[in-house]
Amino acid sequence: MTGIHYRTGLILFGAATMLNAPQVLAQSVDAGVEVTTDEVRRGLSWSDGEISASADARVGFGGFDAAVRVAMLRQSDRHADAEVVADLAVGKDWEAGPFTLRTEAIGHVFGNANSNMNYGELGLGARYSIGPLQLGTMAWYAPKQANIGGDNLHLRATADAGLPGLPVSVFAAVGYTTGDTRDSRSARLRPAGDYADWKIGAEYTQFPFTFGVDYVGTDIDTANTVSVSPFADLKHAGDRVLARARLSF
Repeated sequence: MTGIHYRTGLILFGAATMLNAPQVLAQSVDAGVEVTTDEVRRGLSWSDGEISASADARVGFGGFDAAVRVAMLRQSDRHADAEVVADLAVGKDWEAGPFTLRTEAIGHVFGNANSNMNYGELGLGARYSIGPLQLGTMAWYAPKQANIGGDNLHLRATADAGLPGLPVSVFAAVGYTTGDTRDSRSARLRPAGDYADWKIGAEYTQFPFTFGVDYVGTDIDTANTVSVSPFADLKHAGDRVLARARLSF
């Protein structure tokens, strides 16, 4: 138990360090706090279908950026009763003609889980702007790791645009997740094997506040709640409507 609290303390310390990063060393600093009716990623609930709060910070320096986001998981079955996750990322944008390429590495660190749930993944993508419309594609690959029961590949295409003359933006995304399966922990990221997910939504921004509504879903058969894996959490892998509010600093 002492070790668990020690790891949670390290997560919170890292978040506090990022939120208080000296601006003299950075070209840009962005931070905020957010509350959402459900912490959903790639169509799957990470917060056991319950309300979640998070804090995040991003620092740009020398062409690179570093970010941390800490979110409540509410003892999620998907992550062995973890209470919190810290996403630690380092990335860089590369200009390539009309395109902006994106490379990044992300580590997911889980606090107060019943066992080690940590894993990492690499991202590569590109985006292209046409007036107010921005199109993007991204791939995240998690190499074979015991904590995710194999490897995992997530592909995503996105589109978002601001409405002219209004502080409102709309967006849509579709994704597909696949990978190898070595054991039952693969159900954390793929509850019933390979699957597709989608999201459409809108948000209203009047700095420092942002309010959003999202509709998210997957093609996972959630009617079949019987699973060989305790990590699948199929009851929290279906369609839902989310509401969220953010305060930016």
